[in-house]
Amino acid sequence: MSNRNQQFSESSNRTPLIDFYPAILKHTKSEGWLIEFKYLNPISGEMERGRHYMNRLINSYQRKQDGIEHAKKICYEITNKLKGGWTPVFESDNQRLYTPIEKLRELYLNDKRGVVRDATMQSYSSMTHIFNEWLKLSNRLGKVTGAFRRDDAVYYMDYITAKKVSNRSYNNMLKGMRAFFSWALEHCYIKENPFSTLKTKKKEEKKRKPIDAATRQKIRKYLEKKKPQLLTVCMLVYNAAMRPKEIANIKIEDLHLAQHYISVNSDNAKNGKARCATISKEIIKRLVPLASQPGNFYLFGMNEDLQPDRKRCALSKFRKLWQDMRDELNLPDEFQLYSLRDTGMIDLLHNGVNELSVQHHYDHSSLRIQAMYTNHYDPGLNETIFKNSPKF
Repeated sequence: MSNRNQQFSESSNRTPLIDFYPAILKHTKSEGWLIEFKYLNPISGEMERGRHYMNRLINSYQRKQDGIEHAKKICYEITNKLKGGWTPVFESDNQRLYTPIEKLRELYLNDKRGVVRDATMQSYSSMTHIFNEWLKLSNRLGKVTGAFRRDDAVYYMDYITAKKVSNRSYNNMLKGMRAFFSWALEHCYIKENPFSTLKTKKKEEKKRKPIDAATRQKIRKYLEKKKPQLLTVCMLVYNAAMRPKEIANIKIEDLHLAQHYISVNSDNAKNGKARCATISKEIIKRLVPLASQPGNFYLFGMNEDLQPDRKRCALSKFRKLWQDMRDELNLPDEFQLYSLRDTGMIDLLHNGVNELSVQHHYDHSSLRIQAMYTNHYDPGLNETIFKNSPKF
């Protein structure tokens, strides 16, 4: 096992080699007849003593020996139950607390299936899959839900940190786990949420910046020659304010070229709200040759040239092709595909389109949210102010 794997398995609870002691009948001066045994409490991980008093049973027989034989038979039955994994805890507490922790994912997803959007369901599935992988890595498989404590949650988030994820990804995972275990708390699988007191990390500034006109022309020239369909993707991000995920899910039937828009259905939209994304004349011209394909084909398919197909292109393909282009043109890492969306927004505002229209076009919930994306350094600001500065 690697050092890192050891780090995440150090704190895991291991089942003792002996998890019960057989039931025996005993007699004491102070308590009389009783059956005594020991069992493993699956939550505390400690051996605990169980006792059943037999005085009333034994004294109910005319011959005391018959009562003792009956009590010994009960001892035998208790021991057999202990061998089968029974503990008296299950009879005195909420049995859901003893659900194996890895089972929680299946229960959670089954409860959410059909209730949330497909995109949200995929997110829940991915998040809980990572969690179950860690359970296996850290030897926590079989640990019961009621025994999952705050220290386990801390070790899990340490595991996420070790993956060298961004603060944003860390915070998203933490919020997701809070929601996951809030559901478990609501459904009585735990007594308290182990992630509730863990703190998020400081938000990082977005590591992307607007792409100036000269660089966009350089990108256009490169893609027009090598990957024209990716250029269409770029235009949809820049002009139509569409997100890469929304673009990947466009079908031919979503194109409404005569009305100058593309339908974005609620399952694909980031906020779950359907909308019409306005497209420019230039984009329409590029889409006309593709519009004759079957309506159920994806506009950008799973093939080398991103041509329409039954299977949609993966988002990772967009990222890889953009990265390849950026490397060949020697562009900075801050120039990301999503940067084109910020750039298009800023350019619309500079061209005199009012803020409310831009907000609706970019599908932002408020102008405050929009300001987060337009708050970028503008390299041409100095020259703009110089040329348009009024006289005192």
